[in-house]
Amino acid sequence: MWRQLLPHTTSYDDFISPNEDARLEAFISDPDSFRQERLILKAEVDRILNKALRELPARERYILERRFGMRDGSELTLEAVSRILKLSKERVRQLEREALLKLRLTLEGMRSQLMGA
Repeated sequence: MWRQLLPHTTSYDDFISPNEDARLEAFISDPDSFRQERLILKAEVDRILNKALRELPARERYILERRFGMRDGSELTLEAVSRILKLSKERVRQLEREALLKLRLTLEGMRSQLMGA
């Protein structure tokens, strides 16, 4: 019955064509391998980001962690962070901007170190 439905079957070990050295298995990906790769890359990005965040002063690090949900996954507004820190929303915004600039510079420095420049 299956032979009628699938008149031509192919094996992973079959060559793509008689003139090619590549086998079919080389072109078929395993979805689990991509999932694993994404988890590994996310863990590495998190590690690098946390290392860069540790370079910031505690208050600036706290602001970024709360504003972007790095602590518990919930992002807070400027107003909420300003109430917690007892600062104006404008001051929190200024500190956030300064922290992002410092973070960007730190990450750029880390990238040049990683790239060997």
